[in-house]
Amino acid sequence: MPMTTTRTSHGRVRQPAHGVGRLVRRLDRERRRFLHATTPEIPTEQAWRAGVAEGLRLAQLAIRKGV
Repeated sequence: MPMTTTRTSHGRVRQPAHGVGRLVRRLDRERRRFLHATTPEIPTEQAWRAGVAEGLRLAQLAIRKGV
């Protein structure tokens, strides 16, 4: 039975890196979509979109670092 995770030398379980690049690219695409509105928007909506985009950016960083 193949294992889906591998053990590192320090006892931590390392998740496979399969699909991480695809996920990061998708997050980047979603972040760009949230940054650019197609219609004029109110400041509250603009702030919400900026917050979503920042959350997606932080998720990308965490994925790249392997957190």
